[in-house]
Amino acid sequence: MKAIQDLINISRYYGSNNCFVIAGGGNTSYKNEEKIWVKASGSSLATITEDGFAVIDRSKLNRMSEKVYSSDATEREEQVKNDLADATLTKGKRPSVETSMHNTIGYAYVVHLHPTLVNGLMCAEDAEKELFRLFGEKYVYVPYTDPGYVLFKKVEEKINAYKLKYKEEPQLIWLQNHGIFVAANTTAEIKQIYTDIIETLEKAVTIQLPSGDRPYCSCTELILPGLRMMLSKFENPESEKNESD
Repeated sequence: MKAIQDLINISRYYGSNNCFVIAGGGNTSYKNEEKIWVKASGSSLATITEDGFAVIDRSKLNRMSEKVYSSDATEREEQVKNDLADATLTKGKRPSVETSMHNTIGYAYVVHLHPTLVNGLMCAEDAEKELFRLFGEKYVYVPYTDPGYVLFKKVEEKINAYKLKYKEEPQLIWLQNHGIFVAANTTAEIKQIYTDIIETLEKAVTIQLPSGDRPYCSCTELILPGLRMMLSKFENPESEKNESD
């Protein structure tokens, strides 16, 4: 299936560049009307194959968006996790906890990354002001929100407000202290958007950043995603929310 091969290719393209990801972080997806393919927890973008994606029933994901969950954070996240598992067609693969955000974005491909330059902006004290100065207003900006279902609902709310204002789907979603979602109907367009973003941020940098990579074992990007997944099994539901990739 060409669409899935394109998803694999763009995942590896960014996953192999540590300016965009840290040891396999980030997640990618492709969706049609019925299903969404999203990076499974424990998979590395740099080496991902089709087997590294979880496949989820979108009709069940859509019902999750409309469902009222518990007001207790721990109970709510457990309910959401169980519903997400029920919607997953590839049993045994755990989708990213950000799957619902991928599903609510109205484009076929979504690439969520944590580029160094992007996070330099998103972690700045005046992030929102500088974002507007550099990129105008046609994007969604989400102030810091705890990961998990609450973040998904905040993103959904912001997307709906954007669509109401501009009569179109947003392609850029910036998350304070987190990273960025870029969406399009082709992977070529996603690459172009990322290129434009990085070039804009590079021009805005006034202090030269250190060049070159710090030495690290090449096995790190293969081991760390799986290690994070295993460790999350020993965490409580509140801390498990933070395993966003």
